[in-house]
Amino acid sequence: MSTTKKSNEIQTLSQELRRQLAIALDGFCFEAALHSVKLRPIKVKNSNAADSRGGIDFSKAYCDVSVGSKRVFLLGDIFQRGLDIIVDYLEENKVPENKQEQYVLGKLVSFINTCSYDPISTEDLESISETDLTTLYINHLFGKLSTSSRYVISKNSDEKQKDECPCGRPNCKLTGTYGETCLGNVEVWHGHLGIIINNEVIIETVEEESESSDSLSPVDTKIKSSTLSRNSRLIAETVVFSFLQKQTNPERDHFLTPCVGISNCEMIVLFYDSEHDVLLESSRIPILDQSEHGQSNRLNFAAIVVSWFVVNYKYLCSGLTDDMISTYKADFLLQARDKIHVYETKLTLGNVDMSSNKPNKTHSSEEVATSLYLYKRHNKLSKIIFNKCNYDSSDDSN
Repeated sequence: MSTTKKSNEIQTLSQELRRQLAIALDGFCFEAALHSVKLRPIKVKNSNAADSRGGIDFSKAYCDVSVGSKRVFLLGDIFQRGLDIIVDYLEENKVPENKQEQYVLGKLVSFINTCSYDPISTEDLESISETDLTTLYINHLFGKLSTSSRYVISKNSDEKQKDECPCGRPNCKLTGTYGETCLGNVEVWHGHLGIIINNEVIIETVEEESESSDSLSPVDTKIKSSTLSRNSRLIAETVVFSFLQKQTNPERDHFLTPCVGISNCEMIVLFYDSEHDVLLESSRIPILDQSEHGQSNRLNFAAIVVSWFVVNYKYLCSGLTDDMISTYKADFLLQARDKIHVYETKLTLGNVDMSSNKPNKTHSSEEVATSLYLYKRHNKLSKIIFNKCNYDSSDDSN
């Protein structure tokens, strides 16, 4: 990778922020890290993606899926470009020569500096609706890390349309608008997306059933069902959006496309590649810091980096590994074979003519796939975590 010395456009991170960022990144490279983020291949056993009676709304999508293998991957496997950019910056204070990548890196560094002393704030997080909570995360997290802070909230949402951010801060306005978010084709899966950022990333609220303890905060004690994981609606939207990206942007190096599901204070990311028919689902990622010394409304560093990866995936995502492509098919192409021509050629974003899962089981026998690339990045990050990096930290703040 071609890099140059640090640009004046990139802010400086303190030694402690570098260490915290390195710890989060290590969870994408090393399975034994405290909070590793894994990717599980998903196989579609049955679905209504090609229902003979007509198209199906996303809200009524059905997918009977299973984990495709006991072998799982780490998030860093598909974001090698993003990892290279951050690790080079942390290790030797280098930035990419590519101006767009410089800008994307600058968004992350600036955001980390800001959120370190200015956490997400709302007077009563547990009192606002799931949809408002997602909007808050979009306005204060995803939108600030994207190359464009503009996003569209479905005008068909049940929530009242408003200009103010749900955070409750004076003069904090939404950077997005309400508008048309319909996707698909009425012959197949279709419907309104919750929120779409820059016409490139879907963010969907998942309303999960919960129970609350009378003696503890609802934010801390909600016991969630498994509707965030292996969610039929999220899978359908992810699949359709990947086919649309392949249809409208055939020049791209790959078509691995993400979709984010958010429920309360957790998120999950699904990825589908419509060219190679591979579907991946991430482990759950806490959005707020849940460490022993964490502050209740401070963002989790892993969630920050995952959000940065996802909203800038066309710059940072390296696509599927050869192992994923050759081994872990989702079998969606087989499921939808009777209408696959519609998915491949007739999808639109906008202007679409619109006329419970079992609890998650612990994957105790999983085998995490290892790669030399991630092992080398883990070694670099370990040195950064233990303050053995090569950059000159004399100008860093304490």
